[in-house]
Amino acid sequence: MSEENKKEKKRKGGMFTYLLGGGFLTSSFLTKNAMLLGLIVVYCFFYVSNRYQHERELVKIDKLKKRRNEIRNNLLVVESEFAYQCRIAAIEEKLGKGESGFSIPYIIDNNE
Repeated sequence: MSEENKKEKKRKGGMFTYLLGGGFLTSSFLTKNAMLLGLIVVYCFFYVSNRYQHERELVKIDKLKKRRNEIRNNLLVVESEFAYQCRIAAIEEKLGKGESGFSIPYIIDNNE
């Protein structure tokens, strides 16, 4: 019974040192699971490349959103200036009529 406990303790300590020491690299573990490990490495490469591509697309989307907001703000400024320029007071001011408003247009008579 004590021999089994010794083997079990030796096995636990031995497994830890076996893994950290790199003993599993020379064992049949790699030869049996080489395809699986290769597939895991390929999946890791695909995951990393996909992540970088997604981050680039997010940066591009953010830049486009900022540009859209700039264009909207410029459009609001232009619309407000246009609305000011179209007001009657602004038109009278430009024409120099002052308070009297617009004068009545002349009537052209073809009979004369």
